[in-house]
Amino acid sequence: MRNHAAISLVGRPALSGGVSPGVRLTGGRVATAEADIPDYHASRRGWFGRRHNRRVVVQRRSLFLMLGAALARLARGAWLVGKVVGKVVAVLAVLAGAGWGGRWTVRHVVDSPRFQVKQIDIAATQHVRREELLVLSGVSLGDRLLSIDTDAVAARLATHPWVAAAQVKRHLPSVLHIDIVERRAAAAASLSGLYLVDGNGRPFKRARMDEAEGLPVLTGIGREQYAKLPDASAAVFREALALLDDYRSRPGRPSLSEVSIDPRFGFTLILLEGGAEIRLGRGAYSKKLARLDQILEAVDKEHLGGLSAVRVVNLDLGGGQVPVLVRGRDGDAAVDKPASKPTRN
Repeated sequence: MRNHAAISLVGRPALSGGVSPGVRLTGGRVATAEADIPDYHASRRGWFGRRHNRRVVVQRRSLFLMLGAALARLARGAWLVGKVVGKVVAVLAVLAGAGWGGRWTVRHVVDSPRFQVKQIDIAATQHVRREELLVLSGVSLGDRLLSIDTDAVAARLATHPWVAAAQVKRHLPSVLHIDIVERRAAAAASLSGLYLVDGNGRPFKRARMDEAEGLPVLTGIGREQYAKLPDASAAVFREALALLDDYRSRPGRPSLSEVSIDPRFGFTLILLEGGAEIRLGRGAYSKKLARLDQILEAVDKEHLGGLSAVRVVNLDLGGGQVPVLVRGRDGDAAVDKPASKPTRN
């Protein structure tokens, strides 16, 4: 029969005043066993009465393990970055391919002979020749229709003095169409030479004799005055043109050769036949022109010379009296015409 050793714990005094556990074997042998030691030391007070616990320093990891972990993290990060970069590169490659393909397609279409200019249509014009417009447009047969800047062509055409506006359109596959809006010469202005004036009162070109033929001439504003006050001068020209329109609104009135502009006395109409002066002043033009019709009718009946006998008709006086200066055999004679019936002195 085997002897089983009985193990019991006995306490014996420790050198430090504590109790150290011991092991007593039944065979008379005694062995000691150390108690579990905590992994921290007793706390102590530090500065300002605070307690600090000092833990036992744990053994650090191996340098090789730390290096391996860092390399693993770097490898994983590099893999993620490479994945993102790969996707970006793939997207950029697709976009670049699409852009290059689209550009090649557009260039192929633009350069195609099917889309070359084979015909240039220009609407009929009265004062501008087709050859002039073709030179200004800068477009020739055989040019690439899709590469033509229509706005730039229209701007070049508008530099011609007779062109008020231009519109340029493409008609696929090979036709360029040009529409021209020409200026209308409403009168001619004497500005150290004759210049054509449009409906806005703006001189736009020096007039040739054939261009100024049949147009009334606006006088009284010199070249220097227009250069110093272009807007004010244009406004006066517009008022003169409005007066001309009012005068022409009734058929049968004598033709005019000139509209004289005076800053102090206003407007004076010069008749083409006989050169009579019709002094209107400023304002109430329709009413004054109606009185003029009565005067011319009375003069035509009473004087053998008709309109050629009239020298001056002043319609800018009040009181219902209109002095009329006529030519007679014995010289000029003044006629005061009441508003109802003309009388002769």
